[in-house]
Amino acid sequence: MNIYIDYTTVEDLEKDIGTYTGAGNYTRDLISALKDNGIEGKLLVYKGFIPSKRWERDLLADGSMTVGTQDITGFGFSDGDILLLPAVTGRILAKISRIRKKHPRLKIYAVIHDRQHNIPRFDPMDRYFHEGIARFVPVLFAKYILKKLAYDLLYPGWIKSIDKVFTVSNHTLQALSHKNLKRITYFYQFTSITERISGKAPEKAGPGEYILLVSGGRPEKNLGRALLAFRDFCKEADTDSKLCITGIDRKKLIHIAGRLKLTRKFMEDHVLSYGYVEREELAYLYRNCRYVIFVSKGEGFGLPVLEAIQFGKTVLCSRQSSMPEVCGSILYYVDAFNVASIREGMLYLNDDRNLSYREKLAEKKKKIMDEQMKLDQQVLMEEIAGE
Repeated sequence: MNIYIDYTTVEDLEKDIGTYTGAGNYTRDLISALKDNGIEGKLLVYKGFIPSKRWERDLLADGSMTVGTQDITGFGFSDGDILLLPAVTGRILAKISRIRKKHPRLKIYAVIHDRQHNIPRFDPMDRYFHEGIARFVPVLFAKYILKKLAYDLLYPGWIKSIDKVFTVSNHTLQALSHKNLKRITYFYQFTSITERISGKAPEKAGPGEYILLVSGGRPEKNLGRALLAFRDFCKEADTDSKLCITGIDRKKLIHIAGRLKLTRKFMEDHVLSYGYVEREELAYLYRNCRYVIFVSKGEGFGLPVLEAIQFGKTVLCSRQSSMPEVCGSILYYVDAFNVASIREGMLYLNDDRNLSYREKLAEKKKKIMDEQMKLDQQVLMEEIAGE
């Protein structure tokens, strides 16, 4: 029996979206956990794959784990093998039935992180991230509806070929539940970005005291409302606070800011942007920020919230979808779709007494999270390697 871990989906996902994604980071963490637990697995990658990220190079340094393929639907699995799909997208879901028909005795395990996607309603502000015809609200709305309908129609057929479905939150567990599921189990997500990573300052280190917003280049992370709320906060608090944003280049950020009617002076004085940072650089930004703002419109889990707590930082957090499940009562929650609510949260954490109180809660929660991650990772390893 061989365990094959699909990495082609991560390659596709990060080519389409950006250098790092939550599902990609989860996959790399999972591969590390399998190795640490002595579980031998082979990584299915596209032929010609060359590790481009420092994390990939360290993880796959000897090249013994990788197996090249043009497409996993044509790979020659043997009876009894396990195919583990740790970063499932609609694209890979559509291939599963074909793989099952070709290999009826193959065991297929899949991690589905969210329900494509967990955002509860259409958001016209997404148009600021698009160019051409895609920037028009009717076009975006039609795409949103068609994607939702297609997923609702096709999902039952896709998942009946999967032997075990793993997911990362009860929120997503409930959204994915269907009579065609053979088995679905919820495991707490784990992360390798911890306080033990010393961190390396990015090329443009943080400007003294700053608030950190991660993954700003993706519409679902709600950058537009966060920027508007931060502008209003700076005016009301009469502060020179800085906002550092990862996952977006400066040109795109300034373009979005212009469409939001934010002045160039405000952006120059108050907002610093990074592209996609390595995890050592991200560790530095977490460790040295005042707090993290994560007002995503929908998540399957909310990995940045977990990462922030690992560094003893509190999070101004969206109360939508799974995020309150991750941290419970210790965070200050806001309405992701309400700029005034986000601004009020910033004003709350601007008070040093409130910030100190929330940081103490974060330190206590970290111990609980560490135990939860350790236990769930152990059970997940047994689920993958066992019958």
